Amino acid sequence: MQNTSYNPKTLTIAKGDTVTWVNKDSFDHTVTSGTPGNPSGLFDSGNIGPNGTFSYVFTSTGTFLYYCKIHLDKMTGTIIVQ
Repeated sequence: MQNTSYNPKTLTIAKGDTVTWVNKDSFDHTVTSGTPGNPSGLFDSGNIGPNGTFSYVFTSTGTFLYYCKIHLDKMTGTIIVQ
């Protein structure tokens, strides 16, 4: 997370992989599964402060959308699990 965006915006991983998000901005972000206004409940980091991290293990295949609750439509991402 840097410059109010997830980098990369889309990431393809294998089932069982762990993704770790790192906040490189000077303000808080979240990593929340679903889409703005429609969280899926799969994961929610809560507020991640500067230099903070959040990790999640993806145990099933599929396409998983996520967003920042603070920055909504400006900050969205996708994890593709194969």
